[in-house]
Amino acid sequence: MRSPRTVAAVVLLTASLVLSACQAGAVASGESGTSATPPAAPSQATPDATTPAATAPASTGLAIHLVKDCSTFDAEIPSYCEISSSDYAAIPVGAKVIYLGPLLDNQYFLSSNVRIDDAHGNKATGYCIFDGRPTEERGFCAFSAGTGALDGFTAIFKVTIDTQGEWHLDGESYGSAPSQSPS
Repeated sequence: MRSPRTVAAVVLLTASLVLSACQAGAVASGESGTSATPPAAPSQATPDATTPAATAPASTGLAIHLVKDCSTFDAEIPSYCEISSSDYAAIPVGAKVIYLGPLLDNQYFLSSNVRIDDAHGNKATGYCIFDGRPTEERGFCAFSAGTGALDGFTAIFKVTIDTQGEWHLDGESYGSAPSQSPS
């Protein structure tokens, strides 16, 4: 069994890699990126039999959009938000997103183990990091385990906050499809 620290480190590393890939994609597509370094020119080298070709895996995940109401979030450990909109049956409206720390009260960022719990035995565990600076309000959450209807749940979400203060989690699930509907 992996320790929570190992799982958190793996999830944080995954989120960092996703963030780096998103920034590189934004720069390559002409959007402003956070990096001042221009994208490298495509390589003209032809791969030989000893060099594996680098290919980006095609997205085969199930798109998920969740919205959280965080009016109950108080930056104490644990704090929580409630799902106010969901297009994923295994994470219903009313499910709690519980933040377990270690860092919930920093004015610049949140870094926390997280659990989604619908109070009916369906839970998902993961890690979230959020850049809370007013000009940067964005983050990522990655989930790597679950129980009940969320057994085998693996997902990565981009987190944003809109002008009305609603938190949006847009991402994809790569785990098993929900095995049962929430009770």
